[in-house]
Amino acid sequence: MIAVLRSELHRTLTIPSSWLSMGLAVVMGMSFALFSVDFWSLFVALGVFGIAVVITSQHYQHRTAVLLFLGQPRRLRALAAQCVCAILLGLIVAVVSGVTTILSREFEQFTGTLAATPLLALFGVASATVIRRPVALFLAYGTWFVFAEGLAFRFKQPLPFTTFMSAAGGNTQGLLLFSGYAAAALGVAAWFIRRDLAD
Repeated sequence: MIAVLRSELHRTLTIPSSWLSMGLAVVMGMSFALFSVDFWSLFVALGVFGIAVVITSQHYQHRTAVLLFLGQPRRLRALAAQCVCAILLGLIVAVVSGVTTILSREFEQFTGTLAATPLLALFGVASATVIRRPVALFLAYGTWFVFAEGLAFRFKQPLPFTTFMSAAGGNTQGLLLFSGYAAAALGVAAWFIRRDLAD
């Protein structure tokens, strides 16, 4: 698994779009932290989720998944390596963009967001493993976030992104609930990763 993880990190960090995505996430997070720490958490969430989805789905888009699974036939190990890669990059983005949050002395928001970031990275990798097309995935989740969690339930029900934002604010119950969503998504991904690469 270490070799696969090294390969994933190398592949991700040699693609200019990956640096662009991480850079934008950091800049937007730092900028919006000046207005509200909740906005910082939201933009960190968007950045981490986006990075996790892109680095996972690129394998299926560019057909490098064939090489990945030839090098590591045990697909669950490959999935685990992708998860660790997304977690590491997500934490780097969260820590660097959180500098303005620390300077504002919003330590609870900072630690809460850091605690929830790995779970969001797992959720992103799992989602991209199931829905291998990033544009369709972003549209689906964006629609869900705005219309279901926002307009229909006013961010008051324990739905995935609402529980993430609750966890980012330091709410232990929100962190536990979002852990459940991440675990469920990984369970589904572990099943779907076995399907044919042509799907």
